[in-house]
Amino acid sequence: MSLDAAHSLSDSFDLNKELMDRNKGIPLKVGENLWIQEVDIQQEIERHWKDIYSYVTDLFHMTGLDDLVSEELAILPGMEEISSLLYINQYVREREFDTIILDCAPTGESIRFLSIPTALDWYMRKVFKIEKQVTKIARPVAKKIYSVPLPGESYFDSIQSLHDKLKGIDKVLSDPHITTVRLITNPEKIVIKKTQRAYMYFCLYGLHVDGIIINRIVPGNYFEDYLGEWKKFRKPISR
Repeated sequence: MSLDAAHSLSDSFDLNKELMDRNKGIPLKVGENLWIQEVDIQQEIERHWKDIYSYVTDLFHMTGLDDLVSEELAILPGMEEISSLLYINQYVREREFDTIILDCAPTGESIRFLSIPTALDWYMRKVFKIEKQVTKIARPVAKKIYSVPLPGESYFDSIQSLHDKLKGIDKVLSDPHITTVRLITNPEKIVIKKTQRAYMYFCLYGLHVDGIIINRIVPGNYFEDYLGEWKKFRKPISR
């Protein structure tokens, strides 16, 4: 499963992108016991976000934005990441696959991905119930005073449903018997420092890092003329 908004799994398997588009974001079988999935946010809006998306779109409409711009802006940050987490939790609960390999985005996006369950849980415990109750009381009054609509019950029901479907995902991600992290890096000074920070961040989030894979290691004396200049910029790897 690709967790990067700029999906490249279909390219890695040399597939026609139209195959993924026709599959509408659900797993596509590419070999024996092998499926790949690129989450399609437009399809996920229909499956999980319809009421939330409709409300946000209406708000943008009221500011004078046209339909197309409103619909694009209504795709909020985190929607695609939460949709991916929903699939992961579903697959784990239903034991649909033996192994799930997550093709993660760069470090910053991956850390945000990991923080979503904690942030959503905090919102549900500290803010959601109060916000829902206040909105319910204020809605009849607001209709008479303001032209901007307050969210309806379906909006809050959708948030509650998403939270219920995500329950337990934090334990899945932090259980070393279920989930491990493998970092991919290049033997360059800046990249290695970023990898060191990524290792620290994943450990702070309680994830088990069980391996680091180093790409693009230039061989010893081979192709000296061709790779000689390139090797000058590589950080030597020592055990």
